Amino acid sequence: MKVLILGGSRFVGPYIVDALLKGGHELTLFNRGKVQTKYGEGVKFVKGDRDKGFDVKGHFDAVIDNCAYTGAQTKSALTDLDFGFFLHFGTAAAYKRSGMFPLTEESPLGDWPAWGDYNKGKAECEAVLKESGVKYASIRPVYILGPKNYIDRENFIYSRIAKGTPLRIPGNGEAVIQFVFAKDVAAAITLLTTKRIAGAFNCAADGGITLNGLVDEMGKLVGKRPVVEHAPDRDGALWNDEEFPFGNENFFCKNDKLKGLGVEFTPLLEGLREDYKGYYKKLIA
Repeated sequence: MKVLILGGSRFVGPYIVDALLKGGHELTLFNRGKVQTKYGEGVKFVKGDRDKGFDVKGHFDAVIDNCAYTGAQTKSALTDLDFGFFLHFGTAAAYKRSGMFPLTEESPLGDWPAWGDYNKGKAECEAVLKESGVKYASIRPVYILGPKNYIDRENFIYSRIAKGTPLRIPGNGEAVIQFVFAKDVAAAITLLTTKRIAGAFNCAADGGITLNGLVDEMGKLVGKRPVVEHAPDRDGALWNDEEFPFGNENFFCKNDKLKGLGVEFTPLLEGLREDYKGYYKKLIA
């Protein structure tokens, strides 16, 4: 297959590139080149800013859009590119806030105040896709973890535990949240793209954990008891991600659709242990 990847230079992106190359596919990457401009054999790099137009010619069997954050960005990609299948890297944060859990792919999309403009933009992207008439898939991950996470999540918590710095957990820390690892998101995206499987797909590992429970488990890996403070003034939509990387908002999804296609998800504690020993332990040293 000829595959065009929009973005693809960081975090989940390199996993996707590696998986597609191993499958023998021909890749073109279009991004601003701020992270990487040289790729291995089998990858063509085109430098550009999607908001200024796509300088990409030819037909692609599939497009993987890793970096659309507004409906306008999705619309321009659908209009300006020539392709047979479109994969939108979406998010479970596009769902409308609800008290019904787990969220399913049929749960309505819409306003969820805790996720701010990110929620609004990603919901717009999905609305554009729904009205477009193209064959597409939308993958909706929950919080993503993994090595080289460009969002300060694991390092934020591990480094503070190691230093004895208090962690200010929003609210009472008892909201149940869910995670998925970058390598598993990439595996799901690769499967949906190469098989051209259309539809919406939640992407989440089994089970959930509270914020308090997560910090406790991460403390066990560091070998130190976390110093925790709770912040009632940062509950729900008042959450500030600069003070703590996860909101005290129930956030978990049903993952049956992807599991039914054969996607396997790394259990949370297993993945945390693997990533800590292989990456984050050295980073915080």
